[in-house]
Amino acid sequence: MTVADPTRTGYAAEVVANAFLDLARAEGRTLTQMQVHKLVYIAHGWTLALLGRSLIYNTVHAWRHGPVVRKLWDYWRGERTLRPDDILPVAPGEPDLSADPDALEVVRSVWRNYGQMDGEELSRLTHLQGSPWTLTYGLPNDLIPNEVTREYYTSLARSA
Repeated sequence: MTVADPTRTGYAAEVVANAFLDLARAEGRTLTQMQVHKLVYIAHGWTLALLGRSLIYNTVHAWRHGPVVRKLWDYWRGERTLRPDDILPVAPGEPDLSADPDALEVVRSVWRNYGQMDGEELSRLTHLQGSPWTLTYGLPNDLIPNEVTREYYTSLARSA
């Protein structure tokens, strides 16, 4: 059994993914794996920019179709369509988003603004010129640093 690490800042990616799956279920919708990956990453980016802190503590990788959290990828093993009742297992002791109204508002805002997009549309957004993905894809470690993500989303916030 894995127990949450109290020294980490942010939430487990599966906690944030479950929040998006819950929002989709509340509207009678299902999401694809690609949608969940991109929504979690976009919410992470906006949280870095607007709240000045990480939403997730997991590393984000620059893969061919955009940002991916390996832990989520490993859970679904490449399945494109998720079951309507899909809920990712969360380690005991992981904090819940419901106790963090600011982070929860960012997640809800991302859902309102991006939740109707399909996986390909979300992937195209993450591939825009100057995006963290375009700056890191193909690098040896394939990681997208939080600082790169924060700078990008901060510039988006300033231009809005």
